[in-house]
Amino acid sequence: MDNIIMTSGSDIQGYEITEYLGLVSGQTALAAKFFQEFSGITEMDEKESKALTKKLSQVHQTAVQILEEEALKRGANAVIGITIRYNELMSSIMSNTIGIIATGTAVQVREKENRNYEGVHQDLYVTDYYTKLLLRPVQVRIRADKNTTRISPIFMNYRNEEIRAIRADVELTTYYEEKLVLRDMDFTFEKNNVSQLEADWIECDIKEREVKMIKDAKIVVRKYVTSRKVVDCEELPISTELSYRRLESLKKKRGIDAVVKYQSNGMIWTCVCGCINKVSDAECDVCGRKEAEIKKDLSFDYETMLKKLAEQSNVTEMKNVILSEYIKDIDPDSRMELLQTLESALQYEKTRGDMKEVVIEKVQNIFES
Repeated sequence: MDNIIMTSGSDIQGYEITEYLGLVSGQTALAAKFFQEFSGITEMDEKESKALTKKLSQVHQTAVQILEEEALKRGANAVIGITIRYNELMSSIMSNTIGIIATGTAVQVREKENRNYEGVHQDLYVTDYYTKLLLRPVQVRIRADKNTTRISPIFMNYRNEEIRAIRADVELTTYYEEKLVLRDMDFTFEKNNVSQLEADWIECDIKEREVKMIKDAKIVVRKYVTSRKVVDCEELPISTELSYRRLESLKKKRGIDAVVKYQSNGMIWTCVCGCINKVSDAECDVCGRKEAEIKKDLSFDYETMLKKLAEQSNVTEMKNVILSEYIKDIDPDSRMELLQTLESALQYEKTRGDMKEVVIEKVQNIFES
C-alpha cells in the first residue's frame, strides 16, 4: 500500500484493522482579510461564488493534508472516521475568520486474505468412556470439503506406551438422532509414545452436509498394537450421564479426559476420569490423579442446591433456601450474580407468573460458565 487510505467510514472494504493509533487532526483557517473582500455583498455573482468555493476547497484540502501528515507520524497507513467541521472564530482579533478542523482515527490495516473455501469441521468430545482401559478415546476431529471427509480421534495414553495402531468403531449421532457408524477404522500415529495420541487423518464415508449435523461421538476400541503385542479389548465403554454442555464445562475445568463429577462414600471414590478406586488408594489407578488434590480443588456443590430449588413452589421460597442454607458457601462473584438473578425473577414473577424453571436454568448457567 503506497498511499495512506482515508475514509469517513468506520472500516475499509477489503482490509482489516490490526491496530488503533489514536485520534489525529488537521487545522487551518480562512483569515478575516479574505471575508472582507465579500463584505457588503448581498448577492454573489457566478464569478464571486466560484472564488469563494475554490478557496474553501483549498483550506479543506490543507486541513486533510495536515491530518494525513499527523497520521503518518503515528505510523498509520489509514485514517478512518474522518469528519470536517467549520467553526466561526469570534475573537476581536480574528473576527469573521472560519477555522476548518479535520479529525479522524489513525489505524494500521492489512489487506484481507482471499481465502478459498475450506469446508466444514467439527471437534467433538467423546461421550462414552472406559473405567479401566489405559488407552482412552477423548475427542473426535472431523474435516470435510466438497471432495473428501477425514477423521482423526485423540486418545489418552495414560502410561505413555508406544502405540503403533488402534482399531476402533466410531459412532456419530446427528441432530435427527440418526447414527453414522464407521466400523473397524485403523488409526496410526506420527508420535506414538506421548500422553495424548493424535491419530493421523484418514478418509471416511461421511458427506460434507452430514458433518454439520453431527452432535455426538462415541468410540469403541476393538484392539490396539504396541511395540510388543496386539491387545484385544474386552471392556466395553459406558456413556456419561452428563449433558454435552455440562461435559464440556467439566472438561474445561478438569481436563480433556474428565467425564464424571468426583464422588466418595467413605468406601470408594470415583475419579473425574470415571475410574472407581478404593478409599485406601491415594491416587487414581487409571489416570494417576491424587484424590487429595481433586478434593482440594472442588468448587461449590451447586447440583445439590439445584435439586433443593426444584422442590420449591416459587422464586420466593427458592431465595429463602439459598439465603438460609447455601449463600455463605458461594464465592463472592457468583453470590452477587445469583442474588441479582433472584431479584429480577421476583419482579418478573409478579407480572408474568411462574419463573421457577427459568431461575433454575439461570442458576445452573452461573456455576457452569
